[in-house]
Amino acid sequence: LSEIKNIKQIIITKDAGDYYCSITYEADDELPEKKALSEENSVGIDMGLEKFATLSNGTAIENPRFIKKLEKRTKKLQKQLSRKQKGSNNRKKQVLKLQRKYRKLRNMRNDFLDKVSTAIAKQYDTIIMEDLNVQGMMQNKHIAKSIDDVSFYAFKQKVEWKAEKYGKIIIEIGRFDPSSKLCSRCGNIKQDLKLSDRIYHCGVCGLTIDRDYNASKNIRKMGLIKVGLVQSEYTPVEIATSGLHGIYPYRQMSVYESGSSDASAEE
Repeated sequence: LSEIKNIKQIIITKDAGDYYCSITYEADDELPEKKALSEENSVGIDMGLEKFATLSNGTAIENPRFIKKLEKRTKKLQKQLSRKQKGSNNRKKQVLKLQRKYRKLRNMRNDFLDKVSTAIAKQYDTIIMEDLNVQGMMQNKHIAKSIDDVSFYAFKQKVEWKAEKYGKIIIEIGRFDPSSKLCSRCGNIKQDLKLSDRIYHCGVCGLTIDRDYNASKNIRKMGLIKVGLVQSEYTPVEIATSGLHGIYPYRQMSVYESGSSDASAEE
């Protein structure tokens, strides 16, 4: 505390019966110089529900499913709480037990996100992620709970902060880029790909690959093209007239997308 200067504010909070003191102050620490953009030491990250994250090097980080782990216990505590008389000491004690259980859930999640984001930021110089529409995804009642559990937005914030801390570069691709439907080998766009399809089968080049791994490889390539480390196959005019992104050889792609039976002959 003796080394802390220029204190801006002190906030006292109470959480599950415990008090915490947060001190906001100015630090003289300088951020490290940014690393150069690197194709070799770059990684694309695909976020998901089945797997928490899949990296373009093939690494898959399993979804810890924290809510599922504690759900049985929290439901039991909530049921016990509903039986307590309002205003009684027993009800206050039960509320405290429930609050501590939810605090444990938050701590487990934050610890996991911190460890994963730190490991990625330390290992890679260029990190490429999607701009996910988390708010829109939360409108789907079937997956809203799972999305809340994995905390996409919180993870992204942590990765960005760790990247600043270690002098790494973050690249973000657009949320409408077809990372999941695109074949990472030939560029075919599989329009009929369903959310339940966990394996990507390309009907053009025959590639069979894990769906999330395929998406992470596309995310990496899209990000590298965005900053000019990888060259696109076509000119901006050709890309605009084709209605696609020009990342792969899309001239034959337009034939397959149209559903023409003469695709093999024209190829």
